[in-house]
Amino acid sequence: MSTDTVSGDVPMKGGSSRAWALVLAAIVGAEFMLQLDGTIVNVALPTLQSDLGLSVATGSWVPNGFFLAFGGLLLFAGRLGDVVGHRKVFIAGIALVVVASLVAGLAQNLETLLVGRVLQGAGAAIAGPTGLALLAIVFDGERQQRAFGLYSTVTGLGASAGMVLGGVLTWAGDWRWSLLVNVPIGLLIIAVAVKTLGLKNDGTRSRALGVPSAVLVTAAITAAVYGLVHAAEEGWSDVWTVIPLAASAVLVLALLMLDGRSAEPLLPLSIFASRERAGAFLNLLLLAAVLTSFLIYLVQYLQGVLRLNALESGLAILPFGLALLVTTQLLTKYLSKIDLKARAVLGLVVVLAGVAWLTRLDGGSGYAADVLPPIVVIGLGVGVAIIPFNMIILTTAPPEHAGVTAGVLQTALTIGGSLGLAVLLIPFTGGSGGIAGNISDVFVWASGITVAALAVTLLFWYGPGARKPAPAARPSAPQTSPAEEG
Repeated sequence: MSTDTVSGDVPMKGGSSRAWALVLAAIVGAEFMLQLDGTIVNVALPTLQSDLGLSVATGSWVPNGFFLAFGGLLLFAGRLGDVVGHRKVFIAGIALVVVASLVAGLAQNLETLLVGRVLQGAGAAIAGPTGLALLAIVFDGERQQRAFGLYSTVTGLGASAGMVLGGVLTWAGDWRWSLLVNVPIGLLIIAVAVKTLGLKNDGTRSRALGVPSAVLVTAAITAAVYGLVHAAEEGWSDVWTVIPLAASAVLVLALLMLDGRSAEPLLPLSIFASRERAGAFLNLLLLAAVLTSFLIYLVQYLQGVLRLNALESGLAILPFGLALLVTTQLLTKYLSKIDLKARAVLGLVVVLAGVAWLTRLDGGSGYAADVLPPIVVIGLGVGVAIIPFNMIILTTAPPEHAGVTAGVLQTALTIGGSLGLAVLLIPFTGGSGGIAGNISDVFVWASGITVAALAVTLLFWYGPGARKPAPAARPSAPQTSPAEEG
């Protein structure tokens, strides 16, 4: 294989900078594409509905179909990477996204379009956790922090960039371009990944795939995501909110009972045994609840009150992602001298300051004075907090469960985002003042969720019985260089 291939199943310090850059480009490029897929069709929905003759309610399943498949398959996909090999599964997931994008982009009816979008979500679920696991497996030391920083940046940029790119592509061509754009990008990512990562087994061992548990967890998470999505549209008392959420709870109990009798549980409880990891998981869920609702409901304010169009709204949100980029790429080398847990707490405090600032919004607010400064503050806070949360989870988890740990991490983000949208719908629609009158209450509630995240952090990491030292990354095995593969 080429000497530009990163080999082995352990983190490595040696090797060509070009090889490392290409590996990072493949993994982070894939994550950026997957993040785009979650929002890129949102701007194109009116055109898509008109072209295919769909109602607004029917058209909502175009984005929802993606998220249901994505959320439902994350844990199973993580286990698949642990069993089959993260590199192989990562590349297979991107290939599925490419095929699904062709199906959806060329669809002539709703049924074909939904099949394509569900397959897109499945491909994203397969590639997402395995790509995240590879960051922990392949990178080491400062490179690992930089890799997590760039990964976190594209995660934050994905939602706003998807709306901007979707608007540009729909304006320049039509709604199909927002789906077909994945084809050339995905093929390029596959080519780079095969060249640099290869298909070598990366530390997996023979074990059962756990199909019965996989069926239960997929059904449980899909039901939970569906119930939360429905709650955000129809409210918490609607029967199709209550039934899926109740069914999800029953399925989770069944999963725990089944896993409890298995020598190879799909969801190993050892993942949650560490207070540091458990606190980080909960914090990511709560942070996702704040950030997803922040992006969605603030866009509603920008369009409904400040009268920005979809493309302008995407551009208006972009400074949040740029602030995140500055923090994770330019300030990380300075922040890395601070204990991981202390950095996470500092980041949450900064996020709280930005979210609390947005509680001042009303009908007379302006973008430059009242929206731009707090979203930049939020971006800076997320940039400080997100890398420690990811590293605490992924670098301290049992190596044999790297994939399923990454799957749990991304499931927490997905469930948290859906939960935030559903919970904050209450203040968004509860008052009589419309968007302008209710938006302040939305961010009052979001501030409360951020305070809860801080409380969880302090309790799990600094409360009675907690270990005081920062969690250390698991020791590296003997190092090899890319040239040794050749």
